Amino acid sequence: MKVKRYEGKSEAALMPIILEEMGEGATIISVKQKPATGFFAFFRKPSVIITAACEDDAELMKFINTPEEKYVPKPLVERKTIEAEVIESKPETGVIEESMTLLLQEARKAANKIEKDEATKRTQQQSSKSKTETEDPVPVPEKKKYNHNMVQMFYDTMLSQQVLPDVATHILRDLEHIEESSKVDVRNLIKAVYGSIVDILKNPTLIDTNKPEKGQAQVVVFMGPTGVGKTTTIAKLSSILTLKHGLRIGLITADTYRIAAVEQLKTYADILGLDIRVVYKPEEMDDHLRTLRAKNDIILVDTAGRSHKNEDSINELKALLDAVPESKRYLVVSVTTRYEDLCKIVNVFDGQSDFELIFTKLDEAETLGALMNICCLAGKKAAYVTFGQNVPDDLEAIKPDKIAKSLLGLADGQVHPYAEGGRA
Repeated sequence: MKVKRYEGKSEAALMPIILEEMGEGATIISVKQKPATGFFAFFRKPSVIITAACEDDAELMKFINTPEEKYVPKPLVERKTIEAEVIESKPETGVIEESMTLLLQEARKAANKIEKDEATKRTQQQSSKSKTETEDPVPVPEKKKYNHNMVQMFYDTMLSQQVLPDVATHILRDLEHIEESSKVDVRNLIKAVYGSIVDILKNPTLIDTNKPEKGQAQVVVFMGPTGVGKTTTIAKLSSILTLKHGLRIGLITADTYRIAAVEQLKTYADILGLDIRVVYKPEEMDDHLRTLRAKNDIILVDTAGRSHKNEDSINELKALLDAVPESKRYLVVSVTTRYEDLCKIVNVFDGQSDFELIFTKLDEAETLGALMNICCLAGKKAAYVTFGQNVPDDLEAIKPDKIAKSLLGLADGQVHPYAEGGRA
């Protein structure tokens, strides 16, 4: 049985989507309201979440049974095609302008409210002076970090999204000397904050989708701790590279500690018609690479999950990486991991290899602050993000504008743009 959650403005808006995706046999399991979230929640109406189920997954059967050239995954409402989201790194015309317009509108509303709140606070303070000395004093408000109310609002909002104070301060570094009395265009303030976040996240190195010369297949290695979704991530990328870009993909798995991991990848390989090899020792890697390079464009290597606390397992990974010296490497981590543990994981793996990051399970996280913290403080780029178990849909190249809107509390009513149900 397929179970899926949908979120939208009303039941009437969601029902046609459920009917289209699940068919007339769909069963409504539950309907509930979700209050608006984020700093600007007082401007938004609550949304509706509907959980629906159906007996079979027709879309998956199309994916398995339909020839490559005819299969087109069913697009979700108001969502770009998976090809554009996952591999293409060129910004679409008007995306930044539209985001800036939204930010400006929300910021102006917030500025008006701030002014109103400040006026109310002054009135209350003046009123308190007339009270007798026997009465309890009015609590003194906490000193603001920034003199300009709009800059302080950005700082407070990022902290509420679990961005570390040092990171938020770094993002606002060019605005800290602005006074409230300064004649500053609000739009320029927004541009500065928005641009600072985007600058930290932009220009990751994605998998090259250009066909290489014969025998020159690029090798991409995926590493990381256990349970973060490396194998599923490889399956998603394999599907996209094969079906959308017409590339020949070879798979190597060295995750022989978990039999289920090998079988899972073999299942995807069988569905897509991919060649897969199993490596038990680093010495076997060279032979498998030579064989796969002869007939593939890209070779994806799945490694066993390694605990950053286990020195022996990290040394085993190093031996495997030494067997594929000329390779692109991604460290796969879950955004739901405690920030302190994420720092330790990144530091340990950074001692073995240079890499970029893939963040998984964004749909399970309350906020995306940890993603921003790691990228900023560790100086690492996030290349891809995953936000569900659906292959290949729930993966895309990182979109800095989405993350920026999330951290500023402007993710279209969601805590963040990858919240479960938000895609509907």
